[in-house]
Amino acid sequence: MRLTARLSIFISLLVFLTMIIVLITSMLSIYFVGENRMEKHWRALASTVDQALSHQSSEYYNDWLPALIYATDVRHLTISDAQNNVIYTHSSERRTGFWDRFHSLSEADLELPLHPNYDLKIVYASPILSTIFSIPTLLSILTTAVFISLILFLWIRWLKQQFNGLLLLEERSWRILAGEREEVAAGNIHEWPVNTSGAIDRLLSDLKNLSEERLRVDKLIRAFAAQDSQTGLNNRLFFDNQLATQLEENNVHGVVMMIRLPELELLTEAHGKEVVDDLLYMLVNMLSTFIMRHPAALLARYFSNDFSVMLPHRSLKEADAIASQLVNAVGTLPILPSIKRDSLIHIGICAYHSGQLPDQIMDNAEQAARTAELQGGNGWSIYDSPVQNVVRGSVRWRTLLEQVLSRGGPDIYYKPAVNINGKLNHREILVRIHDEKDELQPAEFMPLVQQFGLTERFDRQVIGKSLPLLDLWPNDSIAVSITVDSLLKHSFQIWLRDNLLERTKEQRKRIIFELAEADVCQYSDRLRPVARLLTAVGCRLGIMQAGLTVVSTSYIKIMPIEVIKLHPGLVRNIDRRSENQLFVDSLVSACEGTNIAVMAASVRTHLEWETLRSRGVVGGQGDFFGSPIRIPTS
Repeated sequence: MRLTARLSIFISLLVFLTMIIVLITSMLSIYFVGENRMEKHWRALASTVDQALSHQSSEYYNDWLPALIYATDVRHLTISDAQNNVIYTHSSERRTGFWDRFHSLSEADLELPLHPNYDLKIVYASPILSTIFSIPTLLSILTTAVFISLILFLWIRWLKQQFNGLLLLEERSWRILAGEREEVAAGNIHEWPVNTSGAIDRLLSDLKNLSEERLRVDKLIRAFAAQDSQTGLNNRLFFDNQLATQLEENNVHGVVMMIRLPELELLTEAHGKEVVDDLLYMLVNMLSTFIMRHPAALLARYFSNDFSVMLPHRSLKEADAIASQLVNAVGTLPILPSIKRDSLIHIGICAYHSGQLPDQIMDNAEQAARTAELQGGNGWSIYDSPVQNVVRGSVRWRTLLEQVLSRGGPDIYYKPAVNINGKLNHREILVRIHDEKDELQPAEFMPLVQQFGLTERFDRQVIGKSLPLLDLWPNDSIAVSITVDSLLKHSFQIWLRDNLLERTKEQRKRIIFELAEADVCQYSDRLRPVARLLTAVGCRLGIMQAGLTVVSTSYIKIMPIEVIKLHPGLVRNIDRRSENQLFVDSLVSACEGTNIAVMAASVRTHLEWETLRSRGVVGGQGDFFGSPIRIPTS
């Protein structure tokens, strides 16, 4: 309750109690004053009767005593002698008014000083009640009450105006406590007390600067662990880490390309640093543009003049086409005539599959790049290896995905996610599709699902299969990954809302929708209304693949997130990688003061788990805890 409301209620209560006390005391005063006046009337009546007994006989009392009885409002009078013989009695009858009906009759024995043996008894009606409830009295009381109420209303109104600045300050404080720090950074000029408002403004400004500095430090830590400082591309450590993670998965294949440029130091001596920097910028921009066309591809600066590209689930045929396009694109670059255009890029291509060693693959790619360089001119070379690439063209992929969707969607699995105490936190829902005897992972087919525009149909079927699992596990939470492409569509939002509202409130609280960190950062403004919709119906939000890209952690403050899962590349061999440990420390520190739980994905060894626990990670999932288990369609 606000301060002005409490003050108004308190003061109104005091005034009301004061009015009640004044009214009660006034009524008591009227009563006692009336009693004293009545007592004086009876004394005068007794004195008159006492003197009449000394000078007149009772036969003459009717001449003057009835008029006196009527004047003093006595209803009945009786005079008795010492033997209790009635000397005189008289009753007065009068027309009763409205208030007279409520009067109570009272008796009184009056003393006669000159005739102490005589007894004078009277019966009278007290006029005090009619005096209290008379129209003038009631009007005066009502006028006083209205006047006091008017004064009280004007005073409370003035009080609210005086405390309006304090109310503004209190409202801003509540918004700050609710987490709306960015919107209330500057206070209203009417806030009061002024010093308190200014102090809050300064603290919010300092906090904003510290938050921005913290975000910059977190981004620098990510860049240190995964980014090349000169080109902004991924560095060798990150590339090797991702390649090693890929090779540990089952049924994984792809292509690695080693792109070799001329020696930058020799070019700098011949043409100058500025010319070489411009050339490097053009080449890096060209490589980034081509690689962005292929989902899940990874471009990194491997050595000073060597760039590596990883194309998961791609064939040598596709890599050959990409190399041909890169070589042709070099011929269109605006390069100075003094630089040899026909000897700028040499590409080595090598296929890989699960079970191979990363060093072996990179050696093969480097050998192929050396072969391309020895051939002379811009060109590429494919390392001759016995790796059998599974080639699926776009037509075959679309046919396969359409068949999967027509049969009711992909197969669903679940993998347990546990807390540090070993208790189950939630079950993550995984999807797989099958092409004849091959089981395909999401990393292989999801880019094609997005490319063909099938994400909404795909997510609807996955969620449709996942929601009934809430009845199968009545006490467990489930985590379902969802693509941003579907979530940003209005039709999908309506469908998701309607299906969620068909579930009970307790069931909706056990649903965690997981989004990729890179997508959340890229579409944060468009995702805020959707996030509010999901949290309004009771669902929870989670982030997956944290650390895959170099992005800011500002989404922690602006999105209602409860779970953040580290990317498997960060978890793999984290006990031997200090840069990954530094990143985890930074992310855990950024989540301090919030309700966000940092968990690890794809934990495989005890050393990895112990290292993660020591760094503040509160949960994990992976083969160390349990392998994926298929859920029957029935």
